[in-house]
Amino acid sequence: MNFHSARQAWHDAFDTATQQSDYAAMLGGQTVLSRGPKHYIDEIRNEHGKVTARLVGQTVYATETRVGKGSSGRIMDACEKGLVQHAIAKLRETDELAYCWGMAAYAPPGNRYKERAYFLNYMMKQFNTWGEPHDPLKVGQLALFCIHSFAIRDVTGRRINLRQARQLLGCDKEGWDIDWRRVWVRFQRVLDPLTGRALGVVERVVRAYRNS
Repeated sequence: MNFHSARQAWHDAFDTATQQSDYAAMLGGQTVLSRGPKHYIDEIRNEHGKVTARLVGQTVYATETRVGKGSSGRIMDACEKGLVQHAIAKLRETDELAYCWGMAAYAPPGNRYKERAYFLNYMMKQFNTWGEPHDPLKVGQLALFCIHSFAIRDVTGRRINLRQARQLLGCDKEGWDIDWRRVWVRFQRVLDPLTGRALGVVERVVRAYRNS
């Protein structure tokens, strides 16, 4: 397992394939062999379990690749993978919110469902304390968009297109500025500190491995 960064180490530690991801190709879009899904669907359910809203989200690693044995992407070593998983498991015990953000942002898509649901539920609970008059279903869609877009921005550096958020909510820029910007900023304040909290424990493993 090549330790390029804490983000890559988090991702590869939960990748169940036997060959390591070509992380540089993920970010540069140099696809050797694409694997899906390219998109996934998040659902919002009411108290009776009925689906009331859906949001199609782009995967953070939309160009995940596999490279051959003997290249820079050699077969992942189970021991190294276990070191990272152990550090993340300890984080889960001490800071579950940061753990869930790390899983939502950095783990392969198939490993994220429970944690993303936990994270969405947390954000909705935060919203309920703010006294905002908005429709909870629209707020839930905005929260999902916020999670997806912040994760992609965190990994790729891509700017967030707020026009997409406005289209999702069915409002123009004036309506966004008056009614929704405040909610967006509050969601941002929830998310901003979590990257450092999530990646810190993995970064220490990466640094120790490099120095060993």
